[in-house]
Amino acid sequence: MKSSKIIVFILLLTIPASFSCKRWRNTHKRKRDAREIAKKKREKDAEAEAKYEEAIQRQASIQSPKTRRAMKKRYKQADRYNNHKKEFFLKRWFKRKGHRSTTVKPE
Repeated sequence: MKSSKIIVFILLLTIPASFSCKRWRNTHKRKRDAREIAKKKREKDAEAEAKYEEAIQRQASIQSPKTRRAMKKRYKQADRYNNHKKEFFLKRWFKRKGHRSTTVKPE
């Protein structure tokens, strides 16, 4: 009788442990899979960013020095515009009022 009680007691203790272990494995597997997907996405984004930067550098390197200076100026203007920055105050003070741009507008 005593041995059967001990066996039943041991079985009762192992049943809940096996269920929780299975649930833990499923949760752990889901989390692991999510981490792997996030890691692959980060690697893919980093690779795409590197390719983009390489393409920008290549495109700039085949331009003439004059064109590179103009591109640099336009990049700075775009950055100022996108970040809502004003021009340097001396430049604003001494800018010719009503001066038209030298670029020709298409008709």
